[in-house]
Amino acid sequence: MKKTLWIDTRAGISGDRFAAALIGLGVPKQEMLDVIRAGGELLGGMMDAHTHVTILPNGRLAHQLHLTPLGEEKPIPVGEVAPTLEHSLSQAGVTSPYADFARNVLEILQQDATPPSPQKTVTLPIIGTAHTPYQHKAPYQPQPENVEDGAFYIQVDAEYAAATQSLETFSHIFVFSYLNRSLEPELSVRPPWKDDDKSYGTFATRSPNRPSPIGLTRVRLRRVEENRIYTGPLDLFDGTPILDIKPFIRSLDGAENDDPGNDGWLEGSDHLELHRLGIPHEHPSVTGALSHPQTLIALLSGIAWGLQHLEVELGSTLCTSPVETDPAWELPSPLGAAILATLSPKYVNAEDLPAGKGVGYGLGNQVLEGVPNGGAVGVYII
Repeated sequence: MKKTLWIDTRAGISGDRFAAALIGLGVPKQEMLDVIRAGGELLGGMMDAHTHVTILPNGRLAHQLHLTPLGEEKPIPVGEVAPTLEHSLSQAGVTSPYADFARNVLEILQQDATPPSPQKTVTLPIIGTAHTPYQHKAPYQPQPENVEDGAFYIQVDAEYAAATQSLETFSHIFVFSYLNRSLEPELSVRPPWKDDDKSYGTFATRSPNRPSPIGLTRVRLRRVEENRIYTGPLDLFDGTPILDIKPFIRSLDGAENDDPGNDGWLEGSDHLELHRLGIPHEHPSVTGALSHPQTLIALLSGIAWGLQHLEVELGSTLCTSPVETDPAWELPSPLGAAILATLSPKYVNAEDLPAGKGVGYGLGNQVLEGVPNGGAVGVYII
């Protein structure tokens, strides 16, 4: 018998709220939470997933899902997420068409995260390699005290050794590097340490995830020994490819007294002080990567498993119109929007929702003040 899914999205939709609504509709809670945890832990970190029941303003009961990675959830390139999702779906016993549903949702999110392909490219030689004590974590801005961290030098390839002649006459050099550990390029950045939600173009930031991931460091030159250039502290990982070296020329590169420059949109920012002092801190999320892969895989796996348990006919979904789209709450969330796009529902008026039928209400980590029913998603099945 065909089972039609009705989704009440007047309060928007997100992955955690949709998953919680499926539990309210009758999906076995403990089994679904086990699927969610197992999927989230495939990337190496532990995942806490639990629910509790909340009473909504309309008197209905809602399952509220709390999903929390136990540890830092780092962005990863979009290409590394799909194989992990496949493993998670297989591990949970999710088969087509529900596995296809999860794959399609991920594909939509990947399209949003992947920047445009460059129309023009050039090829640059690598002239050497940076050697630093940093294998996994480098300072955001090198400081004099970092000299105690270990040896810093650039090993210039033998074929370019002659290019270092007379370099030792300068006190500082500019080092141009290829940031080979950067993630997929991002075109805009929304700094989490800003009080507003304003985004800034990548070219107006120091983000390493750039269309051309080139790093620039001004560093003290200590000495040159044949084709090895010893320097002060470098803010680079050990093994970073070096594209070019130029001398810092005080008369040309120093700020003029009548034009000292400014700090742009960072003027007065505490974040600028963190960079100046080289203090580790959080940086913006990455649009060229899926910034919460652990949570995404966990939710997609759980939702696909839940829909399979209910034996929902995915192609016959109905959804209330209009969908709440308040940008202050990111409604729908990117995952919620991708779920709707994949289900491709037929939109109906809210008054056409089935009366007297079983319904599951779902809340996520947030209760959204001012949004109908605190942002709960309602799901019916007939």
